Amino acid sequence: MPRVSVVVATYRRDQELRRALDSLKAQQFKDFETIIVDDNADQDFNIKVSAVVDAFKRENPQMAVTLITNPRNMGSAETRNIGINASKGEYITFLDDDDVYLPAKIKNHLEFMEKGDYDYSVTDLDLYNESDKLIRRRARGYVKETSYEALLKYHLMYHITGTDSMMFKKDYLLKIKGFAPINVGDEFYLMLRAINEKGKFGYLPGCDIKAYIHTGECGLSSGEGKVLGENNLYEYKKSLFDKLDKKTIRYINMRHFAVLAFAQVRRKKYGQFITNSVRSFMCSPKGFMQMLTLEK
Repeated sequence: MPRVSVVVATYRRDQELRRALDSLKAQQFKDFETIIVDDNADQDFNIKVSAVVDAFKRENPQMAVTLITNPRNMGSAETRNIGINASKGEYITFLDDDDVYLPAKIKNHLEFMEKGDYDYSVTDLDLYNESDKLIRRRARGYVKETSYEALLKYHLMYHITGTDSMMFKKDYLLKIKGFAPINVGDEFYLMLRAINEKGKFGYLPGCDIKAYIHTGECGLSSGEGKVLGENNLYEYKKSLFDKLDKKTIRYINMRHFAVLAFAQVRRKKYGQFITNSVRSFMCSPKGFMQMLTLEK
């Protein structure tokens, strides 16, 4: 039985998938399996993904690699859940098909999980553009304590997200029933489920991941779908405002309008970008500058 299962959901990125798999081949820790779930539901892309995986397996017969092909398009959340249910590892982590692990990623994260006996944990997350230039860093330095109340507050304010940066004990991931069946914000709700179940949480500073942002794309996670998902998430957060102090609420409001502003830039709706940027700053000028510092 492998110690770790790496779940890779893939959709419309056969070439990037090969790069992701190569990063797994380079891992210092070897006792893991890779579960690839093809969500293309398109014969041409299914053939491309199968060819990439078959070639990788021929070149690396020592690696445990499983390919699952969805009969229809399931979306990112359900696709990852399929990978989770098929996994055999004691621990589960994720790798998006267009991202890469640095060689020490699994080793460092697993050692941290075992040393602290954590049910789930996160690292920082480094974001790169298409030119392989570091453009933003999601650091979790705001995590000062790990009580339920503190983690909920941190998550509502800052979003402890990035599937690549997460690792779970499989038993705990099954206990919280994996990802919610939603495709925009699914990683937010996964972390929310983990926090609400009050498992033992750990934060490992530093990053052994390269996550890529595709500035030319405007799909479900960056365009109109992003705006809809953000508005739905904001309504959920508002239902918890009676549990939060005014400063926290102002920060959440600020972040909401900042996310909308960013989404409108990607949609080239510059008037709405300016409006939401101003609203964001007015909600919490100090929080606005803090947010820029957190993602420097």
